[in-house]
Amino acid sequence: MVRMPESHPAALTHPAAYPSLRDVSPRYSDLGPDGTISATGLTRWFEDVRVGTELPAFRRLVEDGEFGAFRVLLAAQTVQRLDRMPFDGKYRIGLGIRRIGGSSFTYGYAVFCDDRCVALGSTVTVFATEAGPAHLPDALRADLGGMVLDEPDAAAPYQPGPERRDRSAYPFAVALRARVGDIDTNRHVNNVTLVSWYADGVASLHDELLTPGWGGPPPELAPSTYRVQYVAEVGYPAQYEIGVAVLAVDGETVTYGLGVFLGDRCVGLADAVGPRGDLDAAALDAWRMITA
Repeated sequence: MVRMPESHPAALTHPAAYPSLRDVSPRYSDLGPDGTISATGLTRWFEDVRVGTELPAFRRLVEDGEFGAFRVLLAAQTVQRLDRMPFDGKYRIGLGIRRIGGSSFTYGYAVFCDDRCVALGSTVTVFATEAGPAHLPDALRADLGGMVLDEPDAAAPYQPGPERRDRSAYPFAVALRARVGDIDTNRHVNNVTLVSWYADGVASLHDELLTPGWGGPPPELAPSTYRVQYVAEVGYPAQYEIGVAVLAVDGETVTYGLGVFLGDRCVGLADAVGPRGDLDAAALDAWRMITA
């Protein structure tokens, strides 16, 4: 299983590190083509446990009408599958807070099969009003403070360089149209859907270079790790392009650069890492051409 370098201390791969542990039952829709839990399925798990987090002090503040309109938006996220995750596994998700900033906070996640860590993740959440990012209310800070992980010097959010927002940086692209079922309660395309778009971009590249035709590319080449930055809101209705570049073919891994574009405007970025597999010399040469 391929891993992208991440700032997850070893302590965060143990269940005891997390103030909250919840059982999760795999669903058939969580499976990828290889029959195991996919990175997109993991993203859905992280969303479910995040949305279900109890924030009693902040909830009372909102219910009492002492706070105006607000939104909670994602700025960045990571999902990192560390091992194969079969459908019949018994899983728990650990949840905690990695960082509390001025207007944002970062959730940290770990998935355990028994006590073995099989996946990690994080999401950077921004608290916003109609005027833009806003200072976190004291009630919300109090709730979050009770879930802080023992992790000094938590890493800054993933931020690709500005050159990655240039449409010309991506020599391969696939068109995708937002569907009404993709929209979440914030009236933009849901974060799980966006990860699936990035996965579709990589799969389309594999299909173009390796296995054109019905059936799709080899499932063993699907990335197991994504780092995502949300540049702007992705709305509906609209036609988007997923730009794909091969950033590196190194040893046993391939690193992909991905971007979501509305015309020439970049609205999202991601890096993904997957296995190189048994690619022959001709396939590797084709990938290097995409890199160039």
